[in-house]
Amino acid sequence: MKNLSKQFQRIVDNSTLEDLKILGDFLENFEKKQQGEFNTYLSASLNMQRETDEHSSAVHIPNTPFIHNNIDIPHGGILAVLLDTAMGTLASSKCPDGYAAVTTNITIHYLSVAVEDEIRADARMIRQGAHTMVVEGNIVQQDGKHIATATGSFFIVPKRH
Repeated sequence: MKNLSKQFQRIVDNSTLEDLKILGDFLENFEKKQQGEFNTYLSASLNMQRETDEHSSAVHIPNTPFIHNNIDIPHGGILAVLLDTAMGTLASSKCPDGYAAVTTNITIHYLSVAVEDEIRADARMIRQGAHTMVVEGNIVQQDGKHIATATGSFFIVPKRH
């Protein structure tokens, strides 16, 4: 624990204002994970918010330098996480009790760069079968600019206890 405190102090001492903002946001969301507001560390680290209804699912995160790649745009892998999460959340919501949906295949087409303050992925069901589902996901900015589109196949499996 002592080494962790020293490491944290070194990080703070060497941080830029941007570093401190990112670190502060991360720690705030880590605390929310501890308090049960987030189910996973990934959702907490990205400050991912979810919305699901009978026909669709959406997830959104802030577009900050925390998710940017080395050319200062949102990393494609982060967009893939958003699409997979939106589609998987919808698929899992359609499973019978005791079952969940896991991704078996995902195809993503990156169309443009996300520039708005929030990035949102929306999902809708294409086909719901007894053992597999096909779901479509899209990231479209509020100004109508289409950022990415995806389809995913999901297999229905028993939940692990």
